[in-house]
Amino acid sequence: MNQIVTRKEETRRRILEVASRLFLEKGVDGVGVDEIMREAGLTHGGFYVHFPSKEALIAEACLCALEKTTKDWEGIAGKLEDDAVFEGRLQSYLAGDLVSGSPTCPMAILGPDVARRGEKVQKAYTAKIRHLIDFITREMESDRAHAILTLAALVGATSLAAQVGNDRPLAEEILKTARQELLKCRPTPKSKRKAKVEGED
Repeated sequence: MNQIVTRKEETRRRILEVASRLFLEKGVDGVGVDEIMREAGLTHGGFYVHFPSKEALIAEACLCALEKTTKDWEGIAGKLEDDAVFEGRLQSYLAGDLVSGSPTCPMAILGPDVARRGEKVQKAYTAKIRHLIDFITREMESDRAHAILTLAALVGATSLAAQVGNDRPLAEEILKTARQELLKCRPTPKSKRKAKVEGED
């Protein structure tokens, strides 16, 4: 019995992962249940064993995509105060690849869809955003205000670049500029500030 439940849970997770990727690549309205199930190696009829509707899948897939981004940030925990690590994170996050592969910013691509979901989904999504802001504040050793500014700039730049995706040079300019300006305004980590003060004593 436990083996059957485990297999069902694994299948459900695979559907979520595929849906998250396709929604990021094509948008929620550009992907149907048939395509999701086909990409997951399953039949259309099996979908309703795991989800009552596409709307239910959309809600969970949005959270799943954000969870992946949060784990990506946490994967470099304790290193964001390092300038080279921070620059590398900006480079990968604002890579300029908006449509192929798996875009790194679900907040920019899927955020508007979350805003149209029910209160339960919005609360769960908001909690993850709050957690991400707290994490960036702590690991960058920066002020909370700058952590919010950094996240808002990343999301905003990705969203704006996606909106002008038909003009590739402009989209890449937006992403490059955001990356450069974030590096310029990056505050000195608290540990480095403390070391500088102690060195002056």
